[in-house]
Amino acid sequence: MKKSNKIAVVGIGKWGKNLIRDFSKISNITKCSSTGDPNNIKWLKKNYPKIEYVAKLENIFSDPNIDAVIISTSIESHYTIAKKALESKKHVFVEKPISVNVTQANKLIKIAEKNNLLLFVGHVFLYNEIFQKIVNISKKEQIKFMNLKWNKFGTFDEDIFLNILSHDLSILLKLFQMPNKFNLINSFGFVSKCDFVNLFLEFKNTQCSIQLDRFSNENKKSVTIFTKKNAYIWDNTKLFKRCNKDKSFKLIFQSKMTPLENESKEFIKQLNNSKISNNSSQLAKDVIQLISQLK
Repeated sequence: MKKSNKIAVVGIGKWGKNLIRDFSKISNITKCSSTGDPNNIKWLKKNYPKIEYVAKLENIFSDPNIDAVIISTSIESHYTIAKKALESKKHVFVEKPISVNVTQANKLIKIAEKNNLLLFVGHVFLYNEIFQKIVNISKKEQIKFMNLKWNKFGTFDEDIFLNILSHDLSILLKLFQMPNKFNLINSFGFVSKCDFVNLFLEFKNTQCSIQLDRFSNENKKSVTIFTKKNAYIWDNTKLFKRCNKDKSFKLIFQSKMTPLENESKEFIKQLNNSKISNNSSQLAKDVIQLISQLK
């Protein structure tokens, strides 16, 4: 793939490093900025010496050669940085969630549309190859029930609804659009205000449950899908189907590319498309709208 797009990355934390790794393969990352952690700056200079580190974001926004800005910072800063990037006529890839409330999301979408800019939100699970398999299954077999479970230790410094639940809601809203009914069955906080979530949602023809636990001693995400005739389990990179004859689960697909690789390529593809689509940001706004009704 020709690296013709000039990109800047804001944020060199754990996920920011992953974004730099994958985007550097398909685009030309010219500048990076961060909060100034010396260890992250040292990492950047060691692994990507050609990328210029800049302390001030204005050095990115005012650079006419930069086509797009990748944002991987704290959730509370997404709106401010994305807004400045869009106002500077830069396309934007912002990690989920798009913002902390619907008002902010609407403002970002409005600026992007006014300037004919791509506003892409990083709901990475939508780019897992197995998710596309589930989309295809849903077209052939009506999904009756889905159960999404995620044990993920840590991330106590971020709101569990915005940081973790937003992933699962993006999956369900992409499949079924907005729910008709939803009920936060229970939630509990130990380290932070909320560390456990148990949620039920009812869509037009489908019921779904979500359980989140970020006080677990393991990191595991699994999705169980029940159709009228079959049952499937999405376990990380593998998709299993229940064999009705012997009641065992058989591996039917294993993804080859990482979701982030697919997501990065999709952003660059849309960036180079003559017709800008902000379907990603509209979905992200719906996720925030639903979260705001739950909290």
